[in-house]
Amino acid sequence: MSSPGGREIAYDDLVFCTGSAPRGLPAAIGGDLDGVCVVRGMSDVDAMRARFAAGARVLIVGGGYIGLEAAAVACKLGLKVTLVEMAERILQRVAAPETSDWFRALHKGHGVDLREGVGLGTLLCEDGKVTAAELTDGTSLPVDFVIVGVGILPETSVAEAAGIEIENGIRTDAFGRCSVPHVWAAGDCASFPLGGAQLRLESVGNAIDQAEAVADNILGAEVPYQPKPWFWSDQYDVKLQIAGLNAGYDKVVVRDGSAGPVSHWYYREGQLIALDAMNDPRAYMVGKRLIEAGKSADPEVVADAGSDLKALLKP
Repeated sequence: MSSPGGREIAYDDLVFCTGSAPRGLPAAIGGDLDGVCVVRGMSDVDAMRARFAAGARVLIVGGGYIGLEAAAVACKLGLKVTLVEMAERILQRVAAPETSDWFRALHKGHGVDLREGVGLGTLLCEDGKVTAAELTDGTSLPVDFVIVGVGILPETSVAEAAGIEIENGIRTDAFGRCSVPHVWAAGDCASFPLGGAQLRLESVGNAIDQAEAVADNILGAEVPYQPKPWFWSDQYDVKLQIAGLNAGYDKVVVRDGSAGPVSHWYYREGQLIALDAMNDPRAYMVGKRLIEAGKSADPEVVADAGSDLKALLKP
């Protein structure tokens, strides 16, 4: 392998942990203007820190978790926040309508101007700095800066240049091996087989777990990677905890506690496969353990806010 300086570097095994990069807006609609920001690492946060002044007008593009978290921070600091999501609802790609409804109410209750089914048409500027946004519904908004949260792309350029197979990221088998011998991949950049498709899990937990599995397999373990998906999001005073993958769900059971905790339980053909828990760590803990053990939960028990969830863990 050649280094960026052209020096040859010998290896016995090589692991791609190149991660991902945030999707930006096309330059044709103003994506390269001063004041258009993305959020990926601390350097991105530091670069926009001075823009978070009380009363500033921020447009957030994208109603996924990154966009909603940015909206929550901006609101708490006294900014005027508008969020646009071109899909018919926020969180459409990752959550059930019940969860979308819950977070929509949360953000509107904090004063976010949340617009669904509306995209960004173009950004306007003066002297290279963004000053306004024209939306796809014909409206125009004055803005001081823009935060773009429209997903990430796996960083595959080096692997692709080396002739390694790419499929929704750097394609690996169940053990983390790439299409070239002694080359492996883990984390956001890597896709692995699950449920008949090449899946990427974009989370800190997966990056750690998958990297550990690949390291074990390099040392000869020969154990397929079995993900145990979990995610989280902090918005205002709400901690959302997610366990499992909700792909293919056909039923959602809502558990709504009188004191505020709420959880949404996803089922597929009667089997519990995932849950979203809002300020409900007990539900999250129980649901995660059930999912990882391949067990289910009686929907009637789940829906009864007065039932003892821990009883579901008993043999």
